[in-house]
Amino acid sequence: MNIDKFTITSYDQLTGFDRTNGSLDLILDELSDFKLAQEEEKTDITGKAGRTIGSLKKNKKVTGSGTNGMLAGGALAAMTGSDIEDGEYLIRYTDTISVTNNAGTTTETAIGTTGNEIGTIYVRDANNAYISGGKKLTQTSAAPAAGEFSYDPATKAVTFFAGDVPDGTEVIAFYDAKVTGKKITNDNGTYSKTLQVFIDVTCEDGCDNLFHGQFIINRADFSGTFEIQGGSESSAQNFEFTSLPDLCTGKSDLWTFVLFD
Repeated sequence: MNIDKFTITSYDQLTGFDRTNGSLDLILDELSDFKLAQEEEKTDITGKAGRTIGSLKKNKKVTGSGTNGMLAGGALAAMTGSDIEDGEYLIRYTDTISVTNNAGTTTETAIGTTGNEIGTIYVRDANNAYISGGKKLTQTSAAPAAGEFSYDPATKAVTFFAGDVPDGTEVIAFYDAKVTGKKITNDNGTYSKTLQVFIDVTCEDGCDNLFHGQFIINRADFSGTFEIQGGSESSAQNFEFTSLPDLCTGKSDLWTFVLFD
């Protein structure tokens, strides 16, 4: 290992840990790019005839920024100042229901006020429109009349008025359903986290020897400015943080770089 001449060939992963209890909060292991940038203010000290005789240096600042090739729940939580929660949650479910013999079945159990769990079912017109065209059926808790339907949450059965919806028709329903999953909440009054960060890298010296390195940032203040994108572009996770001195321990290190075989 010769650190007189070496390059960083890859950024392997970034891990972030809670500064209080040491728990793992995030891991970014598909880093497509990463950069550590340093700034420093320098003011020249001038003497006679305006010549520069020294300089005053202050306000050193280190920022880290990069892109992970995939979205990461831990990073979203860090940048929104939230936690990843496990539990049961309500979502708005879009359901396409096939009608046979004036009946159909929802995929999920619709949840809501008794007799109004679904509320409205939409029937598409010949142009497949169900907002600007088509017709709307209203839920009833009694036997359905023309333009109505009933719903039994216990069996997920939907019953239409006889002849209202032809067999083979696909109707659309939007309703609240309970799912088991994970939740990240972006609360207006909660802000991005400050974590202890470790950045693992692979290095190579001028003699083609591979070795490892790790940047240690004891107080990385994550930015709450980010984008979530998808569609024609892949869903990537951009992130940025500012390294701060650790006022609790009195250490002013903005980063430490350890190199090892």
